[in-house]
Amino acid sequence: MEATVHGILEALGIRGSCLEMGRDLLARIEGPPLAVQAGLIVAFGLLGAWLTPRFRRFNTHVIGLTMPRACVRPLDRAFGSVTAPLYMLVALWLTLTLARALGFEFGLIAAAVSLLAAWVTIRLLSFAVSNPFLSATISATAWSIAALSILGLLHPLALQLDSMAFMLGKLRISALTIVRAMFVLMLLLWGTTLISNYLERQISRTEALTPSIQTLLIRLVNLVLPALAVIIALSAVGIDLTALTVLSGAIGIGIGLGLQRSVANLVAGLSLILGKSIKPGDVVAYKDGYGWVTSMGARFVAIATRDGSEYLVPNEQFITNGVENWSYSNNLHRLHVPLCVAYESDMHQVIAICVDAAKSVDRILATPEPICLMTEFGDSAVNFEIRAWINDPQNGLANVKSAVMLAVWDRFAEAGIRIPFPQRDVHLIPVPGERPATLG
Repeated sequence: MEATVHGILEALGIRGSCLEMGRDLLARIEGPPLAVQAGLIVAFGLLGAWLTPRFRRFNTHVIGLTMPRACVRPLDRAFGSVTAPLYMLVALWLTLTLARALGFEFGLIAAAVSLLAAWVTIRLLSFAVSNPFLSATISATAWSIAALSILGLLHPLALQLDSMAFMLGKLRISALTIVRAMFVLMLLLWGTTLISNYLERQISRTEALTPSIQTLLIRLVNLVLPALAVIIALSAVGIDLTALTVLSGAIGIGIGLGLQRSVANLVAGLSLILGKSIKPGDVVAYKDGYGWVTSMGARFVAIATRDGSEYLVPNEQFITNGVENWSYSNNLHRLHVPLCVAYESDMHQVIAICVDAAKSVDRILATPEPICLMTEFGDSAVNFEIRAWINDPQNGLANVKSAVMLAVWDRFAEAGIRIPFPQRDVHLIPVPGERPATLG
């Protein structure tokens, strides 16, 4: 049998190290006739394929009884893909154990058991990757390496691939370097997929983030993690990244100059979100009035006012100029209502009436209690100011002030308190040499 295989390898032109690898492989699987071992492997493979559909429901039932409910479906899907090779593995292992007990050494079956065990293990682990293509690629690659190692062909093949090299400047690139880089990259992409899936779930569950910001952060994660995986993979196999660093630095400078304002707004937006200085629904002062934060995007914050206008304010403006947030820690807001009365009024009565008028408005809070202060002796009147608190500024300020002033007007009318008009004393100074004007 060995001579036949050697003849086939020589007929195909395979000599040297490849021929030595073939001889090593034959030495590992020698034993009882290969046809008997191959027949047993095929028979048990067909047995596993026949048993799989018949025990599928039983397997699902066992998983449902032994595992938490959340794990039943993914475990059933994972074990369903390896049921046939798992039955085949058990049958071959029992056969191999029995043969060794009887003094026989089935090299081919031992190799098949090791290969099947590696395939089942790798296939189960690969289900942690949600991407089907990436999962299949990782499974096939990992199993191929495991198979070569089990058959003792990994080291000779590595030497053969390393001998197939070329020079790129001062950098030596071999087929082994390329294969190793691809393998490391696949492992890193596997890991970054797990990390990105976890981060996506955490970002999606964060209620403080708007849908647009969640989408932005998820896209950044999906962009940055694979890029890091590529860089780490190239460094791991010994490829010099100096040229790449210079190129990426030049590109970064160009992007920074061209998108300076956009990047500044993006960073400012992330700072606002992480710092929670403003969030959708907050009432903030803007220009000469106020408005509600309706949404927060990557470049601007949308503020809607009571007159129907909507302002798109760049994120950077809130960082550089600050923001007056009326609902940052609470919704309390104090109103200032100025008024004036005539000098002949009873000032103590005026204060009592103003406080009573403020308390009569539904939206004015009883605690803190409204107060009225005398603020100034004016030219024609004494000036006062009513100070009262509300906890719903989003429902408007002008309407509350109007209600307070209307209540004060009604009570002033009942008490006979007058709100004076401005008064001016006019003095006529006669011109020297002229007679004063007389009436009549």
